[in-house]
Amino acid sequence: MGRLGYWTLLVLPALLVWRGPTQSAAAEKGPPALNIAVLLGHSHDVTERELRNLWGPEQAAGLPMDVNVVALLMNRTDPKSLITHVCDLMSGARIHGLVFGDDTDQEAVAQMLDFISSQTFIPILGIHGGASMIMADKGFRV
Repeated sequence: MGRLGYWTLLVLPALLVWRGPTQSAAAEKGPPALNIAVLLGHSHDVTERELRNLWGPEQAAGLPMDVNVVALLMNRTDPKSLITHVCDLMSGARIHGLVFGDDTDQEAVAQMLDFISSQTFIPILGIHGGASMIMADKGFRV
């Protein structure tokens, strides 16, 4: 028997006993979950309790994955507070998308959210106020 024969005899029992790669801990937890954050600023007519009750198990009954809604209200939407809240939210939990609304009419809010979205690859949807403003075209100027 040559060197290849000895090598095969040494490795073959290990290959027969080996069961393949083990499943990761994430696969054992259950079905995948989609985490969506809803962040509202200066919304005096909505409470956090009402915001949390917008999405429940009955709405997600037919979906193939769990959908978790993380709802937060902000009192201040100045640039520093906005960036701090969004970054704290994204660093504290795995977020797959963000819905943002405020009562301001500042286009700068939309630009900040666009920047955060482009840097984190997390889609951000502006639904009200300055976050929902349409930004100017970023095309090439001659």
